[in-house]
Amino acid sequence: MEHTELYTQKLIRGKRSYFLDIKQTEQKNLYLTIRESKKTVDGFEHHRIMVFEDDMEGFTDAFRQCLIEYRKLKEEKSK
Repeated sequence: MEHTELYTQKLIRGKRSYFLDIKQTEQKNLYLTIRESKKTVDGFEHHRIMVFEDDMEGFTDAFRQCLIEYRKLKEEKSK
């Protein structure tokens, strides 16, 4: 099964790299992969989650709400 990569966003922070990729299946279905690559003493450790088209709205809503709560908690902590 071939998947076409349509867009990639890369973020490097220290020993960790994050990749957010929008891909498309042969049936033209879109999905998002979020990958983390972390350098270790033995090489690299990789983690990946996939968010499918049917779940994208719910995922982004939940992620957005999590960011809102994160900012509130961070603000409270800095007081």
